[in-house]
Amino acid sequence: MRNKVKNISYILLSVLVAIVLFFYATTTNYKNSLAVKTQSTATETYTHTITNVPVTIEYDSETYFISGFSPTINVDLIGSNRVILQKETDEATRSFQVTVDLTGLSVGTQSVDLQISGLPSGVNAILNPSVFDVKIGKRVRKNFGIVGKITNSQIAEGYSVARITLGLETVRVTSDEDTLAMIDHVEAIVPDASKLSENYTGTATLQAVDANGRILPVVFSQDVTTIEVVITKDK
Repeated sequence: MRNKVKNISYILLSVLVAIVLFFYATTTNYKNSLAVKTQSTATETYTHTITNVPVTIEYDSETYFISGFSPTINVDLIGSNRVILQKETDEATRSFQVTVDLTGLSVGTQSVDLQISGLPSGVNAILNPSVFDVKIGKRVRKNFGIVGKITNSQIAEGYSVARITLGLETVRVTSDEDTLAMIDHVEAIVPDASKLSENYTGTATLQAVDANGRILPVVFSQDVTTIEVVITKDK
């Protein structure tokens, strides 16, 4: 009789232990599953690509002239907070800026790293490109006469340009020493004029070109001028 009671006690104890172990395992699995889900949610990241982000260039603009670079870049913002990413996407509300420091660099073409500052906490960025090749030269100025230019392709068949009159005769050009020495002339062009068969009056854009017609990087004291083109019919 005692053995039966003893056996029953062992059986009950075994069942109780099994039940305890079952609930322990179930609870542990649930906690682990919940932890994995929580961790997965917390580490989920988003990427916003912002195009045409302006680059602020720090240099001595009174002494040097710089060229050969793009004024904007693309920036990939990476973070887990969509609200913050959206705020940084909007130029009116963003807190970061992209800069490049040319201070102390010598004359010539230099490769410089772009820097980003002001990023919110938890946001990372990838710059594209992340390096600029910039030409640095001594800043010089010179006055040039302006030539009005209307190409043959802009004139209707059977017509010719009799006279071009510009509202501006000369313009001051600023660039680096090497580029200024390459300027052959400054021309006033009207790229949107086509198939002209009568007199034309409008606004012309200035550009500096070398002897081969290549457009050079310069700054004008005035970017545009008025233009009057007299068109005559061929005899």
